[in-house]
Amino acid sequence: MEFHIDGRARLHEVAKAVRATGNKGLGREMSRALAKTTIPIQTQIDAEAAKAMPVRGGYQAVLSKSLHHKTSQRTGSRSATVRLITYADGTGERRDVESLEKGTLRHPVYGRSRNTRAGRIPNPWTITKVRSGFHKRGTDSAADEAVKQLGVVLDDFAARLAKG
Repeated sequence: MEFHIDGRARLHEVAKAVRATGNKGLGREMSRALAKTTIPIQTQIDAEAAKAMPVRGGYQAVLSKSLHHKTSQRTGSRSATVRLITYADGTGERRDVESLEKGTLRHPVYGRSRNTRAGRIPNPWTITKVRSGFHKRGTDSAADEAVKQLGVVLDDFAARLAKG
């Protein structure tokens, strides 16, 4: 799942000015500061996911431990974007966060034995309905705070560039 904070003309201008200075350290520092602006959104997504997933059967704890967020920033000639990517790692592959967002949790039938004396019997899978929209609720509730923090970071870097 992705969330974009984009179209910010100011982000584009400041990033362009940072690149023009040629100071790679300043560029890395700006990237780290921009990544920190997504922390309120990450916290809200995690909280909403915990509310939406079933406690019985332990999936709430499993998803909470495996839910990760990655940020990336891109500045082009016409746009600038801060992107937050949410994913969850499973045992053998990534968990289907998009299905969870839609309200569908697919899992093996709880309590079934996987092995019998006659040989291995595959455990059937079933679908449990969960509260949909945890990612959207998390991003909607924290987006204003993230945009405000983005403004503070950009003002700080603009002021630093103006000084020196």
